Amino acid sequence: MRRGATKQPLQQMVRETSRPGSAQGPDLSVDLAPNNPHHLRLANPVMIASGTFGYDGYGRGITEDMDLGKLGAVVPKTVTRLSREGNPEPRWYPKSFREAWDTGDLLFLNAIGLTNPGIEAALRDVTPGWDRWNATVLLSFAADSIEQFAEMAAMADQGTGFQGIELNLSCPNVADGSLFGHSATLTAQAVAAVRANTGLPILAKLAPNVPDITVIARAAVDAGADAITICNTMPAMRIDTESRQPVLGNITGGLSGPGLRPIALNLVYQASKAVAVPIIGVGGIFTGEHAAEYILAGASAVQIGSANLVGLSAPWRILSELTDWVSRSGAATVVELSGGTQPRINV
Repeated sequence: MRRGATKQPLQQMVRETSRPGSAQGPDLSVDLAPNNPHHLRLANPVMIASGTFGYDGYGRGITEDMDLGKLGAVVPKTVTRLSREGNPEPRWYPKSFREAWDTGDLLFLNAIGLTNPGIEAALRDVTPGWDRWNATVLLSFAADSIEQFAEMAAMADQGTGFQGIELNLSCPNVADGSLFGHSATLTAQAVAAVRANTGLPILAKLAPNVPDITVIARAAVDAGADAITICNTMPAMRIDTESRQPVLGNITGGLSGPGLRPIALNLVYQASKAVAVPIIGVGGIFTGEHAAEYILAGASAVQIGSANLVGLSAPWRILSELTDWVSRSGAATVVELSGGTQPRINV
């Protein structure tokens, strides 16, 4: 039996009880890989973003009352070919996201450096345990070369505990230092290398700091990506004026949180007009209304990131608020509001 096959009865049950016009409310189900024979059917559009799942990125702190099966999907922290220790401390700014949220300082920065055990150890010791969540789970990985992307895809294709792959393309190619996600050519080569080595659904996660997101998105889709995730963090920094030192040990890091939302929203809107595959919007989603903005901009699903660092229960609250919004809209399905891939805003 292919990995994830045991999840189908539960997902089918959710879809049937949430069918249009049922007493259970609107149908929130989405398929992020409609053209893939294996599909990637989610009970609803709300996902947990890579790197923010629990306190360690792999679920530490998630309690039994946090039913992961009620969310659309979970994306644990990115793994690489070999293990990584990560960047020097401090890796987060501010140190307490909860305190920052309460005081209104919403410029969230991080420079973790992809701390992880490496894909071999992850596939052996970590991912098999993901089945216990009874949820749709995606494996996120990043590579240093096209050859490494191919190798990791072949390894992942034999793994268990996940039903799809999200490619983190915001890492440099060791051959010339260029970020995969900054080049249409490198993006296409990376996606094609993965596509050639797995039949699993593939999501290509793109970087925000590019001249034209539509060119990169088209390259990923033409190379075989089933869906596009937009976007990763934005390069940024802050300086402590008293110590005259950067607030991060790596000097620069990635901007997330509310400051990223208008940027990511625009990129989703632009990409949704350029490609005919599902788009997953990421960046600064703290409420159901924020998620609704992405849906109206053309996203089929959303990923919750920084909000998890403020409180791990955020995805379930946002799902409830998004469900209420869909119900108030009078739509029978969430797909009606996103158009599947096309924006539905009034312009």
